[in-house]
Amino acid sequence: MEHRKIWFMATVAASIGYTTHRASLGNLRDAQAVRSLYDRLAPAYDVTASIFRPLGARRLQKRAVDLLDLRTVVDLGCGTGVNLSVLANAVGEHGHVVGIDLSSGMLDQARRRTDRHHLSQVTLIQGDIRSVRLPAGTAAVLATGSLEMVPEYDAVIRDLAAQLTLSHGRLAVGGVRRPPGWPAWAVALGRSATAVFRVTRAYEDIQPWRSVRKHMDEISFETAAGGALYLIVARPTPAPSGDTEPASALP
Repeated sequence: MEHRKIWFMATVAASIGYTTHRASLGNLRDAQAVRSLYDRLAPAYDVTASIFRPLGARRLQKRAVDLLDLRTVVDLGCGTGVNLSVLANAVGEHGHVVGIDLSSGMLDQARRRTDRHHLSQVTLIQGDIRSVRLPAGTAAVLATGSLEMVPEYDAVIRDLAAQLTLSHGRLAVGGVRRPPGWPAWAVALGRSATAVFRVTRAYEDIQPWRSVRKHMDEISFETAAGGALYLIVARPTPAPSGDTEPASALP
């Protein structure tokens, strides 16, 4: 089954793995470099990242679906579409799933998946997460791994919180972090396993779950794989009395 493939493969690469080439950090943080990298990886992406299946991602995926109001849902950084079948099944034939990704190569793979499974309620859009505008009435946003590739993740989350305030929607962010207390050999193993994604140790400083807690009201925080995988679900913080239109956090 397609939904059995790990749903946030890019997250693992972004948060645990890194090579010794520290100079590559600047390139990967450039949107064009990220797009080019994932365009190249797209054809073999699912196979390459399938080594992470046993890490507990499926359980967290199910929790995300359970905790989100899935009528109109946006999958930010949808990649090859590993979330799309699950989300489409959850929203039903009258719901709407929007998948957004920076890489045309990844979207090509996602489009093949949606065509293969006849997911007519899915719309795919090439776009930059940093400037995304949610469709009116968006009930939920899912971001699995994508925010780790965005240095401006804090501003992005702040903006998503503002947009979701209008629709009373929820945000779910899933990813991988360096878990406290892990021995050096385990961390080294993770680096070796994800070297193909060419990220650096500096990405450990990108911690989207902290920004979710700062800008929204946390509903749930769960982990798997000894704390390496995480899922945080949150709702917008109620605006003070008299405030009706939240300001966008991004220009």
